[in-house]
Amino acid sequence: MAAPAGLDDAFLRDLLARYEAQDPGTAAARLQALVDSVNALKADVAVVGRRGAGVTTLIHALVGERPGLEDPQAFFQQAPEPPGQPAGSTHPAYPTLALWDLPGFQEPEKPGDYTKRLGDLGKYGCLVLVVGEGSPADAHLQLLKAFQQKRKPYYVVRTKVDLDLHTAKRRFQARYSSAEALALARKGVAEVLAKNGLETSRVFLVSGLETDRYQFSQFQDKLEEEIIQLKRAHDGELEDLRAVSPRKIQELYQACATGGLAEVPAIICSALEEPSQIRLDVAVLGEAGSGKSALVNALRGVGCGEPGAAPTGVTATTQKAAAYALPTVPGLYLWDLPGVGVTEEDVGRLDLSRYDFFLLTASERYRHAQSQLARAVSAAGKRFFFVRTKVDVDAQPGPELRPVEEIRSSCVGALQKDGVSSPRVFLVSSLLREAYDLPALRAALENDAPALKREALEKAIPMALSRLVRRKSKALMKDVWRKTLQSCLYSAEKPGPDVATSLINTASAFSIELGLVEESLAQVAKATGKPVRLLQAEIRSPWLKRPDPKQVLKQITKPVPFSSRMWSLVPYWGRGDEGQPEISLEATYRVLTQALAEMTEDAERMLRRACAKE
Repeated sequence: MAAPAGLDDAFLRDLLARYEAQDPGTAAARLQALVDSVNALKADVAVVGRRGAGVTTLIHALVGERPGLEDPQAFFQQAPEPPGQPAGSTHPAYPTLALWDLPGFQEPEKPGDYTKRLGDLGKYGCLVLVVGEGSPADAHLQLLKAFQQKRKPYYVVRTKVDLDLHTAKRRFQARYSSAEALALARKGVAEVLAKNGLETSRVFLVSGLETDRYQFSQFQDKLEEEIIQLKRAHDGELEDLRAVSPRKIQELYQACATGGLAEVPAIICSALEEPSQIRLDVAVLGEAGSGKSALVNALRGVGCGEPGAAPTGVTATTQKAAAYALPTVPGLYLWDLPGVGVTEEDVGRLDLSRYDFFLLTASERYRHAQSQLARAVSAAGKRFFFVRTKVDVDAQPGPELRPVEEIRSSCVGALQKDGVSSPRVFLVSSLLREAYDLPALRAALENDAPALKREALEKAIPMALSRLVRRKSKALMKDVWRKTLQSCLYSAEKPGPDVATSLINTASAFSIELGLVEESLAQVAKATGKPVRLLQAEIRSPWLKRPDPKQVLKQITKPVPFSSRMWSLVPYWGRGDEGQPEISLEATYRVLTQALAEMTEDAERMLRRACAKE
């Protein structure tokens, strides 16, 4: 007897031995009933795309495999051959979910011939179209329309967006905008879908090699909601990520990944109390020729032309962003950025999310360009110092002589008109380093660095917590299927309400792993100073209150509705003594997966409340 998805040979042998020990005559029948039940829960997802679109890489990413990343050069030199026949991969967290890598399409093959080569697609409950670049092929559009007509779910995944951003950055340089490049990638696919009467809301931008960025997590969640029918209270989107540095998220995630979830708040609080090890990225931003590079050198105490100095010149010199450590503040890096243009379009292309703080520079009167920059930085949820450079030129005797305080007052007034309530303005000369406000600017950076580091870290906390909780949830989800089989087996051997108690105990074990029990909450409260009752208020799943076994038993004995698109009716377990309840394998699996999903959201919500700034 071949083992279906989710049932390995070892489990079948163990199950067979247990049944034969009780009643050899019914062992085969009961095993076949188990196989039939499991097969009824199977969900097959077809993944298609042009050759080279990244279909195989996407499937590897979805099942948690990262082949080739240990030796990227060899990976790209020896790219895997596309499959000649459909190749299936079982999802580790959802053993009933199989992702099928179908043969790729390549011109000049005719759409009809390609469809015939794929064979019968009726066995697949969902279609994922992978688009590497450009727009979907006509052959794939026909497949999408067929699934839409049959009311089967489909998704379009635009892969390799990391390469799109890399290309756009090299092409546009100072005019590069990640948001604009991503919008262009989405538009290229969405317009074709709309023209063919297909839904544009089913498009996701991902990178199979950078699964913690872009929309990979949202795509995962949608697949789970559609195929596994998990219900979530949130849509996978957190706050506006323009205000969050991806580097900060990764640093915080790595610092917390080694401990349990209940230990995470203590690690975060320790970092906030002693932020010396936190990196602070300060961007020096302004028009070309405004003295940005000279300012970087002056703040670092390095002379122009000396080793390690930022290159300077009378014309635009900086062509690529470069980071320079500020010796007096450990972990603070000054980023010398290429000069920006003066139009609103130029400013709109800036990717401000990479930086934690800004020095906005201007070598002349406060103009429209500075106004646009100040508004853009403020809109991104970031703060800045305004640095008026080359002030020694304005202060020299001559017909254009302007008193220093008049220059300062003018800059402050202009910034206030742009909505900056308490602007901090520094008038500096990179040549006369001890004159004017350069020493005060250096001191301000040194004094404000701890608070700025804390602020940058606090913005990264929600996303880092989300990733940590998701990682733990994925690990626990791998155990749900085996627990389901064990519970149904138990009910077959000993019919009765004890199976509901077993499920409740399983959910309790999950709550311990997710840090939702009283001991864990007390640990979190001690680390953060938040009252335990405040943390308990964020826990909403009924499973944390140990539900009544009778109510749980009702949930797992409900018949499966005919309206379900992805599940069919399955045999019932527990045909023992007359009057005893019959346990549904599908209902049991759904109850456990949904319980874990609810507790996962509780854990994330509780940790975010614990680490939130009051």
